[in-house]
Amino acid sequence: MLQDLAALAPPVIVCAVFVIGAWMLLRRELAPKRRARAKADAGAGEERVHERGEGSEGGISPRA
Repeated sequence: MLQDLAALAPPVIVCAVFVIGAWMLLRRELAPKRRARAKADAGAGEERVHERGEGSEGGISPRA
C-alpha cells in the first residue's frame, strides 16, 4: 500500500506546482495595474481639489 502511495507522489507534486503557478499567473494578470490605479487616484485627487475651489494658489482665495 505504501508503495502505491509513493508512486503517486511525483504526479501530486507536479499537479500542486502547476495549480500554484496558474493561480499566481491569473492573480498577476487579472489584478488592477499599479500605474492605472495610481493615475485614477491622482485624477480623483485633482477633481476633489477643483471641486473645493482650490487651485495652484494653495487654497488662498482673494476676498472682496
